[in-house]
Amino acid sequence: MTITDQERCVFLRKLDGSELLVSDWESRFIESFLRAANPTLWFTPGRRVSADKMRMKYGREPEIKMPFFSDPVAAPFVPEADPTGCQFMVRDEDRRQRPCNAPAAWQRLNGFPYCESHAEAVRSDLKRRGKVLHLVSFKPS
Repeated sequence: MTITDQERCVFLRKLDGSELLVSDWESRFIESFLRAANPTLWFTPGRRVSADKMRMKYGREPEIKMPFFSDPVAAPFVPEADPTGCQFMVRDEDRRQRPCNAPAAWQRLNGFPYCESHAEAVRSDLKRRGKVLHLVSFKPS
């Protein structure tokens, strides 16, 4: 389902008239929208994304009653992580995030598993920041 600029206008006016507490940035965004001479022409691609994110956040509230219906085809697919594999998130060919799933060799004390290469990458990244990553040998639970 595609949301039109007119529906975004209705949503932002409802949000402005509600008693919901919004962030300072969201408040300035709404004020900018309300000052627009022609609100439907005010929307740019970036403003549409921001309005849609606000609708996802506030649309289900009883004061608004405008839930955001996401397109099930557009919903991101995240493959199941192998419980004995590396849980470090990487990007696939389509630039979507997914778990690495390589065989885990190390784990944090909280149980988060890493393969050899991601354990080393995280260790060196934290070392540059002056922090230490404590890892133990991976033991599947």
